[in-house]
Amino acid sequence: MLTEHYQKIDAIDAQLAALFEERMQVTKQIATIKHEQKIGLTDIQREKAVMDARLAADKDPALADYVRDLYQTLILISKQYQVKLMKAMKEAEEK
Repeated sequence: MLTEHYQKIDAIDAQLAALFEERMQVTKQIATIKHEQKIGLTDIQREKAVMDARLAADKDPALADYVRDLYQTLILISKQYQVKLMKAMKEAEEK
């Protein structure tokens, strides 16, 4: 009985992993633009807009806190990746 549900979770996880990789590729492009245009890492208005949109799209109010946690984590991971990339770009320019 659980096996069928686990298989569904595995299929969803495979989709999530692919979408996460795609999201991080876009994050990489954003980091490059921020570096080239000397734009700061954090855009609070953008982060708020993302969070508001995702919470508004949430169809199950019982999940709102979890949706918020998910996107806060995604934003944090994206920013950490951008910091790493932008630091590497800066170091490459200094050589």
